[in-house]
Amino acid sequence: MKFTAKKTIKTAIAGGALAATALLSACGGNNVAGNGSPVKNAAVEQAQAGGGQGAAAGGSENESSPGDVNCSKHGGQVGAPGRPKMDLIAVAATDGTTPGCTEAYNVITEYYEKLPQAEGPGERVLDVQGRWTCARLTESGTEVVCGVPNSSLQLETRPAGAGKAPAEQNREFPNSTQRVQFTGYDANLRMVRFQLITGQADPVDGKTYRLPLQKGGEVLSAATLCPGESVTIDDEGYGSLPCGQDQLIQQLREGNPVLALISVNGADQITTVKEIYRP
Repeated sequence: MKFTAKKTIKTAIAGGALAATALLSACGGNNVAGNGSPVKNAAVEQAQAGGGQGAAAGGSENESSPGDVNCSKHGGQVGAPGRPKMDLIAVAATDGTTPGCTEAYNVITEYYEKLPQAEGPGERVLDVQGRWTCARLTESGTEVVCGVPNSSLQLETRPAGAGKAPAEQNREFPNSTQRVQFTGYDANLRMVRFQLITGQADPVDGKTYRLPLQKGGEVLSAATLCPGESVTIDDEGYGSLPCGQDQLIQQLREGNPVLALISVNGADQITTVKEIYRP
Protein backbone atom coordinates (compact mmCIF):
# COMPACT_ATOMS: atom_id res chain seq x y z
CA MET A 1 0.00 0.00 0.00
CA LYS A 2 2.84 2.39 0.82
CA PHE A 3 4.57 1.55 -2.47
CA THR A 4 1.41 2.33 -4.42
CA ALA A 5 1.00 5.70 -2.69
CA LYS A 6 4.59 6.70 -3.41
CA LYS A 7 4.26 5.64 -7.02
CA THR A 8 1.11 7.74 -7.40
CA ILE A 9 2.81 10.84 -5.98
CA LYS A 10 5.85 10.35 -8.22
CA THR A 11 3.62 10.02 -11.27
CA ALA A 12 1.74 13.21 -10.36
CA ILE A 13 5.01 15.16 -10.04
CA ALA A 14 6.25 13.90 -13.39
CA GLY A 15 2.92 14.78 -14.96
CA GLY A 16 3.19 18.31 -13.58
CA ALA A 17 6.60 18.77 -15.21
CA LEU A 18 5.29 17.52 -18.56
CA ALA A 19 2.23 19.77 -18.30
CA ALA A 20 4.39 22.84 -17.69
CA THR A 21 6.60 21.98 -20.66
CA ALA A 22 3.56 21.43 -22.87
CA LEU A 23 2.03 24.77 -21.86
CA LEU A 24 5.20 26.70 -22.67
CA SER A 25 5.58 24.81 -25.95
CA ALA A 26 2.06 25.79 -26.97
CA CYS A 27 2.92 29.47 -26.37
CA GLY A 28 6.08 29.42 -28.46
CA GLY A 29 5.80 26.75 -31.18
CA ASN A 30 7.85 23.62 -31.85
CA ASN A 31 11.54 23.24 -31.29
CA VAL A 32 13.09 22.28 -34.62
CA ALA A 33 16.86 21.91 -34.95
CA GLY A 34 17.44 24.23 -32.01
CA ASN A 35 15.61 27.19 -33.59
CA GLY A 36 12.27 26.82 -31.80
CA SER A 37 10.76 28.59 -28.84
CA PRO A 38 13.34 29.76 -26.27
CA VAL A 39 10.58 29.54 -23.67
CA LYS A 40 10.11 25.85 -24.41
CA ASN A 41 13.87 25.32 -24.27
CA ALA A 42 13.91 26.88 -20.79
CA ALA A 43 11.15 24.55 -19.65
CA VAL A 44 13.00 21.51 -20.97
CA GLU A 45 16.24 22.56 -19.28
CA GLN A 46 14.40 23.18 -16.01
CA ALA A 47 12.72 19.77 -16.16
CA GLN A 48 16.07 18.09 -16.78
CA ALA A 49 17.53 19.93 -13.79
CA GLY A 50 14.55 19.16 -11.56
CA GLY A 51 12.77 22.47 -12.25
CA GLY A 52 9.47 20.80 -13.03
CA GLN A 53 9.35 19.29 -9.59
CA GLY A 54 10.72 22.33 -7.78
CA ALA A 55 9.12 25.18 -9.68
CA ALA A 56 6.94 26.28 -6.77
CA ALA A 57 9.72 25.95 -4.22
CA GLY A 58 12.73 27.14 -6.17
CA GLY A 59 14.00 24.23 -8.26
CA SER A 60 17.38 22.51 -8.08
CA GLU A 61 18.99 24.93 -10.54
CA ASN A 62 18.49 27.78 -8.10
CA GLU A 63 19.79 25.85 -5.14
CA SER A 64 23.25 25.68 -6.75
CA SER A 65 23.13 29.32 -7.99
CA PRO A 66 22.98 31.78 -5.06
CA GLY A 67 21.32 35.13 -5.70
CA ASP A 68 18.89 36.15 -8.40
CA VAL A 69 18.54 33.86 -11.42
CA ASN A 70 18.35 35.38 -14.91
CA CYS A 71 16.01 32.93 -16.61
CA SER A 72 16.45 34.77 -19.93
CA LYS A 73 20.00 33.44 -20.21
CA HIS A 74 18.39 30.07 -20.89
CA GLY A 75 14.97 30.90 -22.30
CA GLY A 76 15.14 34.31 -23.97
CA GLN A 77 13.68 37.69 -23.13
CA VAL A 78 10.01 38.46 -22.53
CA GLY A 79 7.71 41.40 -23.15
CA ALA A 80 4.17 42.48 -23.88
CA PRO A 81 3.32 43.06 -27.56
CA GLY A 82 4.73 46.36 -28.76
CA ARG A 83 6.93 46.87 -25.70
CA PRO A 84 10.68 46.43 -25.15
CA LYS A 85 11.95 42.94 -24.44
CA MET A 86 13.15 42.36 -20.88
CA ASP A 87 15.17 39.82 -18.93
CA LEU A 88 13.05 37.56 -16.71
CA ILE A 89 14.54 37.38 -13.21
CA ALA A 90 13.70 34.87 -10.49
CA VAL A 91 14.39 36.96 -7.39
CA ALA A 92 16.25 35.44 -4.46
CA ALA A 93 14.40 36.25 -1.24
CA THR A 94 16.06 36.81 2.11
CA ASP A 95 14.81 33.43 3.31
CA GLY A 96 16.58 31.69 0.42
CA THR A 97 13.55 30.80 -1.70
CA THR A 98 13.54 31.49 -5.44
CA PRO A 99 10.85 30.62 -7.99
CA GLY A 100 11.94 28.18 -10.69
CA CYS A 101 12.32 29.46 -14.25
CA THR A 102 9.58 27.16 -15.53
CA GLU A 103 7.08 28.76 -13.17
CA ALA A 104 8.47 32.22 -13.90
CA TYR A 105 7.78 31.83 -17.64
CA ASN A 106 4.31 30.44 -16.93
CA VAL A 107 3.48 33.42 -14.70
CA ILE A 108 4.79 36.17 -17.00
CA THR A 109 3.15 34.59 -20.06
CA GLU A 110 -0.26 34.53 -18.38
CA TYR A 111 0.22 38.08 -17.11
CA TYR A 112 0.85 39.41 -20.61
CA GLU A 113 -2.19 37.50 -21.88
CA LYS A 114 -4.38 39.14 -19.20
CA LEU A 115 -3.13 42.72 -19.73
CA PRO A 116 -6.32 43.84 -21.56
CA GLN A 117 -8.25 43.14 -18.33
CA ALA A 118 -5.60 44.67 -16.01
CA GLU A 119 -6.47 47.15 -13.24
CA GLY A 120 -5.50 50.84 -13.41
CA PRO A 121 -2.38 52.62 -14.67
CA GLY A 122 -0.10 50.11 -12.95
CA GLU A 123 -1.72 47.27 -14.90
CA ARG A 124 -2.19 45.07 -11.86
CA VAL A 125 -3.49 41.55 -12.47
CA LEU A 126 -4.63 39.30 -9.63
CA ASP A 127 -4.75 35.51 -9.64
CA VAL A 128 -2.05 34.73 -12.18
CA GLN A 129 -1.45 30.97 -12.24
CA GLY A 130 -3.89 30.71 -9.34
CA ARG A 131 -1.77 32.49 -6.74
CA TRP A 132 0.45 35.27 -8.17
CA THR A 133 -0.19 39.02 -8.42
CA CYS A 134 1.66 41.05 -11.07
CA ALA A 135 1.92 44.76 -11.86
CA ARG A 136 4.19 47.23 -13.56
CA LEU A 137 6.97 48.43 -11.26
CA THR A 138 6.29 52.11 -12.01
CA GLU A 139 3.43 53.82 -13.78
CA SER A 140 5.74 55.21 -16.47
CA GLY A 141 7.93 52.14 -16.96
CA THR A 142 7.64 48.73 -18.54
CA GLU A 143 9.26 46.55 -15.85
CA VAL A 144 6.93 44.06 -14.16
CA VAL A 145 7.11 42.62 -10.65
CA CYS A 146 5.14 39.58 -9.49
CA GLY A 147 4.71 38.15 -6.02
CA VAL A 148 2.76 35.55 -4.07
CA PRO A 149 0.70 36.85 -1.11
CA ASN A 150 2.02 35.71 2.28
CA SER A 151 5.15 34.36 0.60
CA SER A 152 8.63 35.60 -0.26
CA LEU A 153 8.42 34.28 -3.84
CA GLN A 154 9.00 37.06 -6.36
CA LEU A 155 9.98 37.50 -9.99
CA GLU A 156 10.70 40.61 -12.06
CA THR A 157 11.41 41.73 -15.58
CA ARG A 158 14.41 44.02 -16.00
CA PRO A 159 16.18 45.69 -18.92
CA ALA A 160 19.06 43.56 -20.17
CA GLY A 161 22.17 44.20 -18.08
CA ALA A 162 20.36 46.63 -15.78
CA GLY A 163 20.88 44.57 -12.62
CA LYS A 164 18.54 45.03 -9.67
CA ALA A 165 17.52 48.63 -10.39
CA PRO A 166 15.10 49.72 -13.10
CA ALA A 167 16.43 51.66 -16.07
CA GLU A 168 17.14 55.26 -15.10
CA GLN A 169 14.62 56.76 -17.50
CA ASN A 170 11.87 54.71 -15.87
CA ARG A 171 12.57 55.82 -12.31
CA GLU A 172 10.12 58.15 -10.63
CA PHE A 173 12.16 60.08 -8.02
CA PRO A 174 15.84 59.05 -8.12
CA ASN A 175 18.18 60.94 -5.76
CA SER A 176 15.47 63.27 -4.49
CA THR A 177 13.59 64.35 -1.36
CA GLN A 178 9.79 64.48 -1.40
CA ARG A 179 6.99 65.48 0.95
CA VAL A 180 4.36 62.73 0.82
CA GLN A 181 1.29 61.30 2.42
CA PHE A 182 1.52 57.53 2.66
CA THR A 183 -1.80 55.93 1.76
CA GLY A 184 -1.16 52.20 2.02
CA TYR A 185 1.14 49.23 1.58
CA ASP A 186 1.05 46.67 -1.24
CA ALA A 187 2.27 43.47 0.39
CA ASN A 188 2.34 41.57 -2.89
CA LEU A 189 4.68 44.11 -4.46
CA ARG A 190 6.48 45.02 -1.21
CA MET A 191 5.92 48.71 -1.93
CA VAL A 192 4.42 51.65 -0.06
CA ARG A 193 1.78 53.80 -1.75
CA PHE A 194 1.84 57.59 -1.44
CA GLN A 195 0.79 60.91 -2.91
CA LEU A 196 2.98 63.99 -3.25
CA ILE A 197 1.89 66.89 -1.06
CA THR A 198 2.58 70.60 -0.70
CA GLY A 199 3.59 72.26 2.54
CA GLN A 200 -0.09 72.39 3.52
CA ALA A 201 -0.49 68.63 2.94
CA ASP A 202 -2.63 69.20 -0.16
CA PRO A 203 -2.09 66.70 -3.01
CA VAL A 204 0.22 68.02 -5.72
CA ASP A 205 -1.21 66.06 -8.66
CA GLY A 206 -3.65 63.57 -7.15
CA LYS A 207 -1.62 60.63 -8.48
CA THR A 208 -0.72 57.58 -6.41
CA TYR A 209 2.89 56.41 -6.60
CA ARG A 210 4.59 53.24 -5.36
CA LEU A 211 8.19 52.73 -4.26
CA PRO A 212 9.99 50.04 -2.26
CA LEU A 213 11.61 50.68 1.09
CA GLN A 214 15.36 50.16 1.06
CA LYS A 215 16.28 47.22 3.26
CA GLY A 216 17.45 48.57 6.60
CA GLY A 217 16.33 52.11 5.73
CA GLU A 218 15.76 54.70 8.45
CA VAL A 219 12.31 55.59 9.81
CA LEU A 220 12.02 58.47 12.29
CA SER A 221 8.88 59.11 14.32
CA ALA A 222 7.52 62.48 15.43
CA ALA A 223 4.47 61.44 17.42
CA THR A 224 2.34 58.67 15.91
CA LEU A 225 4.59 56.16 14.13
CA CYS A 226 6.23 55.03 17.36
CA PRO A 227 4.34 56.84 20.12
CA GLY A 228 6.52 57.99 22.99
CA GLU A 229 6.08 60.02 26.14
CA SER A 230 6.53 63.26 24.19
CA VAL A 231 6.83 64.68 20.70
CA THR A 232 10.26 63.99 19.18
CA ILE A 233 11.14 66.37 16.35
CA ASP A 234 14.19 68.16 14.99
CA ASP A 235 14.57 71.90 14.38
CA GLU A 236 12.64 71.62 11.10
CA GLY A 237 9.64 69.79 12.56
CA TYR A 238 10.49 66.33 11.28
CA GLY A 239 10.55 63.16 13.38
CA SER A 240 13.78 62.31 15.18
CA LEU A 241 12.90 59.17 17.19
CA PRO A 242 14.31 56.02 15.50
CA CYS A 243 11.46 53.73 14.52
CA GLY A 244 11.32 50.51 12.50
CA GLN A 245 10.03 49.98 8.97
CA ASP A 246 7.68 47.38 10.44
CA GLN A 247 5.92 50.08 12.48
CA LEU A 248 5.43 52.21 9.38
CA ILE A 249 4.06 49.26 7.42
CA GLN A 250 1.74 48.33 10.30
CA GLN A 251 0.30 51.86 10.41
CA LEU A 252 -0.38 51.68 6.68
CA ARG A 253 -1.93 48.21 6.92
CA GLU A 254 -4.33 49.59 9.53
CA GLY A 255 -5.38 52.37 7.16
CA ASN A 256 -3.65 55.23 9.01
CA PRO A 257 -2.28 57.88 6.62
CA VAL A 258 1.20 59.15 7.47
CA LEU A 259 2.69 62.50 6.43
CA ALA A 260 6.43 62.27 5.90
CA LEU A 261 9.52 63.63 4.26
CA ILE A 262 11.18 60.84 2.27
CA SER A 263 14.65 60.51 0.76
CA VAL A 264 14.95 58.37 -2.37
CA ASN A 265 18.21 56.89 -3.70
CA GLY A 266 19.31 56.45 -7.29
CA ALA A 267 17.59 53.06 -7.51
CA ASP A 268 14.21 54.61 -6.60
CA GLN A 269 14.21 53.06 -3.12
CA ILE A 270 13.09 55.02 -0.06
CA THR A 271 16.09 55.25 2.23
CA THR A 272 14.75 57.59 4.94
CA VAL A 273 11.26 58.37 6.23
CA LYS A 274 10.82 61.32 8.59
CA GLU A 275 7.32 61.77 9.98
CA ILE A 276 5.99 65.31 9.62
CA TYR A 277 4.65 66.53 12.95
CA ARG A 278 1.07 67.79 13.02
CA PRO A 279 0.12 69.53 16.30
